[in-house]
Amino acid sequence: MNKYYVKIPYHYTQYGNLSGYVYAENEEEAEEIAADNCNIHEESYDDSDDSGDSEYDYSETSVTLEESDIPNHEIPARQTSFTHNQPDIPSVPGYFLEDLPALNKL
Repeated sequence: MNKYYVKIPYHYTQYGNLSGYVYAENEEEAEEIAADNCNIHEESYDDSDDSGDSEYDYSETSVTLEESDIPNHEIPARQTSFTHNQPDIPSVPGYFLEDLPALNKL
């Protein structure tokens, strides 16, 4: 596995860059992984404004090989789109579920 330095420009109140590291087998995979910002490690937002929303320009992502042949045990865990897109299901108390049939009859 390789460590890549990625830099993703974005539009903010002013222009800036999101930069950090991703771990991937090749540059194409690094770009794909970097498209989900939670997979970028040691991220840095290079601007002087922190007002909120930003619009990333993934088509201008730059990827640079930083280190190669990194052992698997040294690679931080990364998010997958499966776990990232899971909806949060709040826990419903049991007493509420028990009352549903009675409420249905009303």
